[in-house]
Amino acid sequence: MIATSPLTGRIFSGRVNKDRTAFIGKKQDVTSEVLKAIIEKAEFHNGTFEIQGGDRKWTVSIEQALKEGT
Repeated sequence: MIATSPLTGRIFSGRVNKDRTAFIGKKQDVTSEVLKAIIEKAEFHNGTFEIQGGDRKWTVSIEQALKEGT
């Protein structure tokens, strides 16, 4: 399972209990990898893509930041 910590905002991957309410055993912080994959997906789709789940829909859009001093 992959989930976001409500306390830290970090994204973790690992095994969960039967009720899917908590990680059990070792969990791994995959925040950087997930965010990199989202950036790569958005770049593949020219900067914007949509995610739909049930009756909800999100638009994900990225824009590369300018370096400071430019």
